[in-house]
Parts: sequence; C-alpha cells; structure tokens
Amino acid sequence: LEQIDEGVREPSQVESLLKMPLLGITPMLSVEDVFEELQDVKSNYYDAYFSIRSSLAFATSHGFPKSLTVTSTRPGEGKSSSAMALATVLGRTGKKVLLVDADLRSPSIHGFFNRSNEKGLSNFLAGSGDWQSLTQQTDTPNLSILSAGPIPPSAAELLSGDGLGALIAESLEKFDHIIIDAPPVLGMTDAPLLAAAVEGVVYVVQSAGAAVRGINASTKRIRVAN
Repeated sequence: LEQIDEGVREPSQVESLLKMPLLGITPMLSVEDVFEELQDVKSNYYDAYFSIRSSLAFATSHGFPKSLTVTSTRPGEGKSSSAMALATVLGRTGKKVLLVDADLRSPSIHGFFNRSNEKGLSNFLAGSGDWQSLTQQTDTPNLSILSAGPIPPSAAELLSGDGLGALIAESLEKFDHIIIDAPPVLGMTDAPLLAAAVEGVVYVVQSAGAAVRGINASTKRIRVAN
C-alpha cells in the first residue's frame, strides 16, 4: 500500500520530492472544530499556525508578505481553513488583516465567521460596488473579510481584469496584510491568476493526499505565473 500511494507522507519528503521549503505542519481537524481551536492561543492548532506565521516572517526582507495567496492541488486539503487561520493569527498579533475569498466557484470563508455572502468580491470585480463597502467585520481582533459574493458565469474572466490588482493595491493602504483564499490549481486557471497578483503563495498539501506528480504539475503552473 505504501508503494501504491504516491502522496507526500512525511514532512521530510517535502523538500526532496517537491523542491520547496516546508513552512510547517498542522493537525487535521473537522471544519466545525477549526474556529473553536483558533480561539485558544494555547491549543496545538493555534500554535501550528503561529509557527507558520513565524516562518513566513523570514520569507521577505520586510517580514511577513504584504499580500499572500493560499492554494492547494485539489479541494479538501485545508487551504481555506489555513487562509483563515493565518489571518486570525496575524490579527491577534496586532496586524490589520483583510481575508478575501477568491474561490468564486466554491466559497467558504463567510461560513467560518457566520457572515453573509450576498455581496462580495465578484460584485467588485464586475464593477458594481466599492470594495470597502463590501467588507465585513468579524469578531476576531483586527480581521475583516471580503466574501466571494454571487457565483459568476466565468470566474477566470473576472480575475483576469484590472479589478484584482486595484483591490490589492488599495486594500494595502488600509490593511497591513491581505490574504487571499484561492481555488485549487488543477483543472482551473484561477489560482495562477491570483498567484501572479500577490507577493507570495502558500501551498497546502494534505498528508498522503494528492500524487506528487500532480503537486509538482500544479506548483509549476504557479511558478510560470510568477
């Protein structure tokens, strides 16, 4: 069974198989438990993401990247909860953070915070609405969210316009950091478009999940997009 399974099983395999630095390891939790665990700064879950935040603080000459996209190879690997967790940890350290749900095909960020998804990013990218009026406050210190909004006919067309760059530039005048939850890479063009617009990408890999060849094909697409 170990020979058949082509996923990444051990943290030590990350650098050798994927040729990328390992930022950290997080426990597997149900979606229902994620938010509760993040409220306890002494929990192993919170500590895992605080450690990742510390690793990312050395990623650039000015510390934690100002704009960051979180993605994965396929759905269900934990990218959305990771984006939410990183944003929560940053907010608790005193940084003003905007968490953007750019998974326009399968939005989930609003659900973590029990907020509305009636209007959001898709409205702004379509030219209807000011992004500031579309943001929502959360109960987490220093953390605001921009939900995905109504599912558009073509997410890629919206993301390839000028709106995304304008959103990032303008929001960084109001916030210290912007974290974007992107769709998975395989089979879609959205994640590379988002990756090209930000300073850095955090790539989430589920243990014993997607095949290494699939992960490498996805990260190659991200690198090509710069």
